[in-house]
Amino acid sequence: MIKQVRSWSKDETANLIGSKKVDWSIFEYGSQIPIEFHEDFAKANGNATLSVGEEVSVKLLFDGVTYQAKLVFLKRNDFKKGSLQLRYTQNNDLKELLRETFFNSYNYFQEHREEKSKKPVFTPNSEAEYIDFYQTDEPFVYKLAFRTKRNQHKVPSFWWVNQRETHRQQKEGEYLWAPQQSKGGRKYGHHTNLLDAKIGDIVFCYSTPKILSVGIVRATAIEAKIPSEIDKEESQKDGYKVELSYFDLKTDIKKEEIPIQWRLNEKPPFNIKGDLNQGYFYKISDKFAFKLFQQFSKRFPTEVRTKMVEYKPSHQKEIASEGENPYISNKEIVDHIHNYIASKGFYFEKKEVMNLYLSLKTKPFVILSGISGTGKTKIVQWFAESVGATEENGRFSLIPIRPDWSDGSDLLGYVDIKGDFKEGPLTKVIKQAELNPELPFFVLLDEMNLARVEYYFSDILSVMESRKWEDGKIVSSHLLTKEETAGENIKLPNNLYIIGTVNMDETTHPFSKKVLDRANTIEFNRVELGHLDFLKESKEVAAMEGPYKRFASKYLHLKDVYSVYPKLIEDVTKELIRMNTALQRDHAQVGYRVRDEICF
Repeated sequence: MIKQVRSWSKDETANLIGSKKVDWSIFEYGSQIPIEFHEDFAKANGNATLSVGEEVSVKLLFDGVTYQAKLVFLKRNDFKKGSLQLRYTQNNDLKELLRETFFNSYNYFQEHREEKSKKPVFTPNSEAEYIDFYQTDEPFVYKLAFRTKRNQHKVPSFWWVNQRETHRQQKEGEYLWAPQQSKGGRKYGHHTNLLDAKIGDIVFCYSTPKILSVGIVRATAIEAKIPSEIDKEESQKDGYKVELSYFDLKTDIKKEEIPIQWRLNEKPPFNIKGDLNQGYFYKISDKFAFKLFQQFSKRFPTEVRTKMVEYKPSHQKEIASEGENPYISNKEIVDHIHNYIASKGFYFEKKEVMNLYLSLKTKPFVILSGISGTGKTKIVQWFAESVGATEENGRFSLIPIRPDWSDGSDLLGYVDIKGDFKEGPLTKVIKQAELNPELPFFVLLDEMNLARVEYYFSDILSVMESRKWEDGKIVSSHLLTKEETAGENIKLPNNLYIIGTVNMDETTHPFSKKVLDRANTIEFNRVELGHLDFLKESKEVAAMEGPYKRFASKYLHLKDVYSVYPKLIEDVTKELIRMNTALQRDHAQVGYRVRDEICF
């Protein structure tokens, strides 16, 4: 070892700049670089050094992917020489990669770190993980290598049991039971599979129409007579019995909440339509099991969470990205959505679909205006459905606006005279979106301006403007406080997209500048009745499971863009200044918000 200073070290490995022991800072912003390593980084940067207050962009290379970061020399009052730091606060893709790769460390910090406490937490040396920084032929470009501590525990088998109405009895008796053979003397694999269950295996317990519990096998199968409490359910009395510890989910997982593509790929227990087979006990892949765990992790009880973390598989990154089409481009997404809508017998130009997609990526509030009958409602419905969000799975909701709505309680809810909170239609969707943060949820406010938007929507508009970066995520202020909901704070989730349709006629209210300035507005006034070619296309297009990341904005503040695209911002600003010169005589010039969102 050449040197070691706090969490940084260096040995004689060729081209090594230094090794960083993983601590909580790498999951939040980056790392401070000790003064003893300043010379090593300067050498890697072509002998270039930074002055106090200076910063420079750097590239981090890993597995063929380039991640943007900064080398910053901060001024510190308590240290006259300043503080050299490697920072990537806004690079969510890199931070997600680090969380996935160093899952053991991340979980350790989550368990042992006190919230809001500045007291450092360190992993034991036997469990320490490291990031190695190597210099390249190019200054300010570093190659990364990761050293992880994967648990060596054997990955258990995962099972799915269809218990139907016997779930309660089997749970109370802490067992699974299946007959050895059918009435006709035939043995079924979904019964004899019980013989393959081993101690420590994990079982998802399904009772129509949802997963109610997750069990951990306590003892392997034995031959046993049918338990008396379920005797009426089976004509065969001899069977196999497995001891199982049951742990109820905090919230049940409905079958419809499991993405259809996941179900279609997992046969058995699902069939070619994504529905459950009629059998009893099926083995499922560890990929499917861990995807369920990741998707609904907040619902899992502590005992099962601990077990799943203990058996973290080595192909975790593959699991996390599977089903998300990680390499699909924006163009391919737009093509898919456009083709899906066309397959439903509706005609929209591709640029209209692209406009809606980019508007949602820029800000999660879009207004579609135009004359009645131009398909504003349908484009939203098919857009959402094309990426797996339907009314059936609760990820698409149509909320008709009533003319008598006068405040936010009609949309969000209110506390009644008994002190109970009565949820509004939007609040119900918000809660579902919070439980499924990786999936996009779409709300369509139909005929939004039948009531005055400023009256019933002002609270939501204000909270949208309150969004900020926190721990690498975009969060909002409270939309409803404990006092307003009788005990629960509710924020506006970042995976919720609100789209309003409006008709401009004598029955509606005009929009104020406040509303228009806070939304992306798209006009649908084009009508081409003679265009019938699209009806000749009979090919059905299947929906694609679209994760929330496909719609999430990477940017919240202008500085988020400037660090990567400074010239773009300068060019856009110059053009807008020219336009404002002409517009300001009518007091119609654009402001900071419009400038920022054009850049986004």
